[in-house]
Amino acid sequence: MPPPAIISDAAFATEAATASGLRSDYQREHHLTQLRLRGEKVRLLYDNLWQPVLSSVVAGGLLVAAMWPVVDASVLIGWFIALTAISGLRLLLAQRFMRLPAAHQQHRRWLGWFAVGAITSGCVWGATGLLLFSNDHPEQIAALSIVLAGISAGGVTTLSSVWWVSIGFVIPILLPLKLQFLLQGSPLSVLIGLMLVLFLGLIATTSRRFSRTIHDNIALRVSMASREAQLRESENRYRSIFQHSPLGVLHFDEQGTITDCNNKLLVILGVGRAQLIGYRMLARSADHDVAQAVNDALEKGTGYYEGTYRLPRATEGIPLRAFFNGVLSASNQMIGGVAIIEDFTERKRNEAIIYRQAYYDALTDLPNRRLFIERLESLCNEQRSEQRYGLVMFLDMDRFKLINDTMGHAAGDDLLVQVARRLELCLKEEDMAARLSGDEFVLLALFEEVSSEQLDEQAERYMRNVQQVLSEQYRLESRWLTVTPSMGYTCFNATECDHGDVLKQADIAMYQAKMEGRARLRRYQPWMSEELNKRISESVITP
Repeated sequence: MPPPAIISDAAFATEAATASGLRSDYQREHHLTQLRLRGEKVRLLYDNLWQPVLSSVVAGGLLVAAMWPVVDASVLIGWFIALTAISGLRLLLAQRFMRLPAAHQQHRRWLGWFAVGAITSGCVWGATGLLLFSNDHPEQIAALSIVLAGISAGGVTTLSSVWWVSIGFVIPILLPLKLQFLLQGSPLSVLIGLMLVLFLGLIATTSRRFSRTIHDNIALRVSMASREAQLRESENRYRSIFQHSPLGVLHFDEQGTITDCNNKLLVILGVGRAQLIGYRMLARSADHDVAQAVNDALEKGTGYYEGTYRLPRATEGIPLRAFFNGVLSASNQMIGGVAIIEDFTERKRNEAIIYRQAYYDALTDLPNRRLFIERLESLCNEQRSEQRYGLVMFLDMDRFKLINDTMGHAAGDDLLVQVARRLELCLKEEDMAARLSGDEFVLLALFEEVSSEQLDEQAERYMRNVQQVLSEQYRLESRWLTVTPSMGYTCFNATECDHGDVLKQADIAMYQAKMEGRARLRRYQPWMSEELNKRISESVITP
């Protein structure tokens, strides 16, 4: 046995390995969740790109129209071309992104390219604060400020799924305009510049709040999608097991009514689905033991049934074993259950074959020595108030060895089979005949409601009938042969007997019959034991 320190170290190593495995699984799942979140955010950016980009181009056109009287046309046209070009490139990027498989959309480069496009677009809009700003025309400055503020606000609503992208878009737009106002130096210009600073801070705060809200919503959607996928996978796994299980499976509701079953159960029961679905296992006409198992499952959580089950109008029963399990709802209410059914037909057949091989003679199909002794022992051990008598007979066939040697083993076997069939004709309801070995047979007969005086007479008559039946000619290989039995028997009281003594007495009686010649019938007498012991002693003493 290893020392405790080694066991402790091994246990610690096992626990550490288990914990490491759990951490690794958690880290892998966390990493996959983060990838899904990022992928959903990027997809949201591209999904929302069409409308704001087109609106941006329209707003750019309106701004050019407003500035056309006061700004050089080449500057306005050049700026609008740049805005249109960058907007077109962003839309082409979005179109390419949307055509990709979902797995490819999660690559980091797509977020980087989107950010480059958004920041570049912000810089193009911010350039208006430098190129289109004119102190001499306050109406145009007001129009410019309103357009840039609107573009910034629109960017916050559409780009906040990734916070830093929205900030990267807004700052280049507002920063040049703010600097222009601050550099003017007049109190009103400085005030407007400070208001733009405040507006930028508000934009950043709002964007951050939007980003968190969008993150939570996406995280919830990803979590729900993951759970739905797991649920579908679990359902698919269960349905696969349900449909392809080597065992029968059925579902039942809280009323014990079958709601679903797999094809294996239909094969086991030999019925159609329409006959089984809707069958009420708790109905009065249903099998009582099955109903009890269903009730146990609904009340206690589990139920068990084993037996030969027969559906209504079925021609024969089927050996089954069934495990019933109750199913609880989310509110912990019993809503029905599941049963797993195993077909015992093959097992019962195998058990019957094994039992037959263990307790019956293969040639004559009579019980063998083991089964006969168990029956006699059980009879002697019974606790009964009334007297019950019986007899045990031993016999073997005279000249059997001669027939076996001269006519062959097939003829000998045929003789034994015919003897077995004749013995069966002599038996009453509770009697038993068995083959011990070779040509030796044994018979047990019981007599009800007889006195000890009547027993002798009935036993003698019974044995004479057996002797007569067995002494008639036998048909062996197209010939009729007379083969007689040598028989010995003993009577006993079943309420006070020892099975070993009964068998010994019947054997001694048969030995005495054979010693006296062929075709003899002898009942055991105490002197026979003395005579046998005397002969045994003489045979031992005589050299």
